[in-house]
Amino acid sequence: MDFIEFDSFTADEDVNLPQPQPALSLPLSTNLESFSKKISNFNLSKSFKPINTRINVDDENNSAENELMNKYAELSLNLVKDLVNNGTTKEELQSTAKTDSMALRLSRVFNDPLSDSNLREIFANFDHYDSQYIQKLVDSGFVGTMSRKNLKSKIEHELIKDQMSILKEHQPVIKQLKTVESKLTKLNELNTTTNERVNKNSKSSSEFNAKVRKLNNDKQLIELKKNLLKVFKEKFTLNEYEEFTLTQGEMNDEYFHILKKAEKIVDECSILLSEDNPQLGLKIMSKMNYIMNKSIDRIISYCNKTLDNLYSLSSKTRLKLLHECFQYLKTKEQFHQIIDKFSDTRSKLLLDEFQHQVHGPSELESRPAMDRRSSTKSSLSSGVVEARPIFMSAHDPIRFIGDFLAYVHSIAVNESETISNIFTMGNDDDHEFDETIQIITNKVLKSLSKPIKSKIEQVISIESKLGTIYQIFNLLELYSIMFQKQLRESDNLIITIRNLVTTCQDRIFMIISNKISTISSSNSARLELNHDLQPPEWIIGFYSDILPMIDQMHTKTILNLSEEEEQRFLKLIISQPISIFKSHADGNKHFSKMDSYIMEYNFLDLVRSKIMPISLLSDKALEINDLATELAQKLTALIFENILKKTQLYDYFNILNMICPLSDEYFDVSIYEPIKENKLINSEKLKEVNTILQDYMPNLMIEVQQQLLKLNSPTIVNDIIAESFLKFIKFYYQINQINQEVLNFYFTWSDFDLATMLGVDEIYEKSFQDN
Repeated sequence: MDFIEFDSFTADEDVNLPQPQPALSLPLSTNLESFSKKISNFNLSKSFKPINTRINVDDENNSAENELMNKYAELSLNLVKDLVNNGTTKEELQSTAKTDSMALRLSRVFNDPLSDSNLREIFANFDHYDSQYIQKLVDSGFVGTMSRKNLKSKIEHELIKDQMSILKEHQPVIKQLKTVESKLTKLNELNTTTNERVNKNSKSSSEFNAKVRKLNNDKQLIELKKNLLKVFKEKFTLNEYEEFTLTQGEMNDEYFHILKKAEKIVDECSILLSEDNPQLGLKIMSKMNYIMNKSIDRIISYCNKTLDNLYSLSSKTRLKLLHECFQYLKTKEQFHQIIDKFSDTRSKLLLDEFQHQVHGPSELESRPAMDRRSSTKSSLSSGVVEARPIFMSAHDPIRFIGDFLAYVHSIAVNESETISNIFTMGNDDDHEFDETIQIITNKVLKSLSKPIKSKIEQVISIESKLGTIYQIFNLLELYSIMFQKQLRESDNLIITIRNLVTTCQDRIFMIISNKISTISSSNSARLELNHDLQPPEWIIGFYSDILPMIDQMHTKTILNLSEEEEQRFLKLIISQPISIFKSHADGNKHFSKMDSYIMEYNFLDLVRSKIMPISLLSDKALEINDLATELAQKLTALIFENILKKTQLYDYFNILNMICPLSDEYFDVSIYEPIKENKLINSEKLKEVNTILQDYMPNLMIEVQQQLLKLNSPTIVNDIIAESFLKFIKFYYQINQINQEVLNFYFTWSDFDLATMLGVDEIYEKSFQDN
């Protein structure tokens, strides 16, 4: 609120308007702000704002209203001047001026643009004052001035009282803050004291820590050197116990573990050799190599002694130790030496036992006692049961070879199982030494390959019976399959058996070839060809041994031969006998062409009847059937030619074929008209032919049957007669048609009459209908 003071005007010549007094300013803001600064974070000026300050702020912010008041002031000054100019007295002017000035100031005060809330707050403060007191406040004299000053002091007193009440409300908080301040002060003092002590102690312990650190570094260095020496000793040296175990101790799992450690030391000495001074590494390597060589010599000696005495392997402990020795030596050269020595020993024992079985006891008794004991020991250790010796059945080749191969198979099975048990300890799941087992078995049995081959080849070479050779071949085939189940394909014994199978095949070839050569050069075989036109006896004897042998075979090919060899064998047993027969028949000039054909057909028919039941010779049977068919066609053509000649139609047949070949598929009489220009063709000649036909045809059937009487197959005889007669009747029909059209000549008989006379009417009628 603004407080207004009025000054009296002086009557000067120049009328001057009194200046308004400045508003009453209460230092509330300053006091409040200064008081609030004493309390941290507590500002009373924010809560209590004096009215004067708000009014002044509003005046300052309302510049438009100030300009309006200036305008009112100028209007007041202009009004005063007008009054003076109009003769208004000074006293009136002063009175008027005071009144106007008061009005203006009051209007200024009351017209200040305050909000309604601010006006209610201002006037609410004067509700408890009476009107007289308020009149005193607005008095322009001394009383007003004093009243306003008293109001000011009251307002300040009330303000202070209000502020004191607020301070009392915050007094407990201040006390708590002071308590906290005292505790914080003590903590700061304690922190300062502690820091001083810590700094003092750290300075005193720095030397101690440095000394301890140095001792720890020295300790770590010593421990590092100790560990290095310990690791070096463990890695590059053997202790006394380990050295004793390798050189003189018992062989067991620990022995091989120490031996592997020594090998590892030698391998890792390469690190020491890379140093500037390699002497230490060389010394360690030299010592370890000496110990290792001595240990390996002990292992080799143990293996050789154990393998020489297979009875000792009945102990599982000893067999297990031997197996560990093998496992250690398998990557060493010494292992192959042991294998070779063991293989040679077993080979000698088996060879002695083989000689004893094949040649009898006389040869064995002539040897020293030590050799006999070793031979007996061989038979027992190898598991071969002393049964009836093989040489006892030498008089029977088949039984001898059977017993011989059975003995060899038993040896192979025995040796394979013995060696397998040695290297696998009877465990079928152990396949570590499978290759070694196969190598040893092959080496041991290889020693028997040559005597087996020589003995069986000796038996085969002196045997001349094909049946016997074939039975030996079957035995070799059987045991070849049995050996394949026990041994590998590349083993020497299997190769030997297969070579013996090939020897049997070659022997069979040789025997058959010798028979063929003998027959080919034999004069008696030539003399067997006589006028009965039957096959020679030698072909029956030739097939009596061969075909039963082939009939017993159940293989894909004959004697399991390759396709080329099988064709060579078939040529040997079928083609060559036929060729020999032809050469013998061609060399005999006493046979007519018809007889030669009949005799050759009888031969082929015999061969075909012999080989047809045998499935392996079915292809050759078809080939011979084709040859027989060709011969039948030749006989048919020969009989047809003889009929033409005897009926004097042979020249007609040739002339007609010269004009155009006669054919059943296409026949046109007009093509043969040029025949009438031939002088041989005339009615008189045809009449002679007709007469001959009438005389010859009734006896033709009997004549031809007499010619084919020596042909062994009645079926083929009928076929030849029917075919030759049909061929002649068809020609008879064609020439009869030509004679009728060209020469106007008719034969007495028609073609159907002739067919009926020759007994082929049904066949001819059917063929005629087909055409």
